[in-house]
Amino acid sequence: MTIQEFKIYEKKEFLEWKKKLSVLEELHSYVITPYETNIERWRQLWRVIEHSDVIVQIVDARNPLLFRCTDLEQYVKEVNHNKLLQL
Repeated sequence: MTIQEFKIYEKKEFLEWKKKLSVLEELHSYVITPYETNIERWRQLWRVIEHSDVIVQIVDARNPLLFRCTDLEQYVKEVNHNKLLQL
């Protein structure tokens, strides 16, 4: 896949994801911030995860389950099941 093809594919997938977010936003009255829909921020996260051996997730000790991102944990394992994820 060429770089241009990859960028087109990535943009298409990201737009599909944003559409799904919009549906959730309408159905459940969620508030989706511009930060969450910024593809450049997500690209940075994806690259960091791909290039890192250890991912550290920092959560608030007063209520760790509220701040823990299980979707992030799942994504890290999808990228590479050998990556070490610490809470």
